[in-house]
Amino acid sequence: MILTYVFTGAIILVSLILQGHSSFDILRIAGVKPDLVFIAVVYFGYSFGSFYGEVTGFISGLLHDAVSNSPLGLLTFPKMVLGFIIGKFGRSIIRSNVVTIFLMVFVSSLVKGVITLFLCYFFDEGSISTVITIIFPESFYNALLSPLLFILYDKIFQDALSEEGNS
Repeated sequence: MILTYVFTGAIILVSLILQGHSSFDILRIAGVKPDLVFIAVVYFGYSFGSFYGEVTGFISGLLHDAVSNSPLGLLTFPKMVLGFIIGKFGRSIIRSNVVTIFLMVFVSSLVKGVITLFLCYFFDEGSISTVITIIFPESFYNALLSPLLFILYDKIFQDALSEEGNS
């Protein structure tokens, strides 16, 4: 189990580096980069349950807030809430195939964007135009990348997932 935590931390840190560093702007399409940290949080909630998704969302959100210029909690709250909600459904309800993963990540990214936009209004930084210019493209981009990342993460966590299934 300790190896699972180490790999989880490594995935979150690599995702933060890829997402935040300006040299990785080659990931940007139409001015939008995918939220790799959020895709990882969705995966952890989906694969390991609500508690793991919630804790991963909270910790990765705090780290994301720390490296960005956003107010503390702005990126933490949506990740934590959606990690928990997705963990409640998990693999027991949502079967693992490309279409369901695509739809799950797309819808959860839209919800994350709306929650973040709502929170931005408290800090006078929100604009309804961001729904069209940022939230929809980012949600689509996240959903497009998620099946590939889920397959990669399934390979990394193969032992932990088989152990989880036997419990």
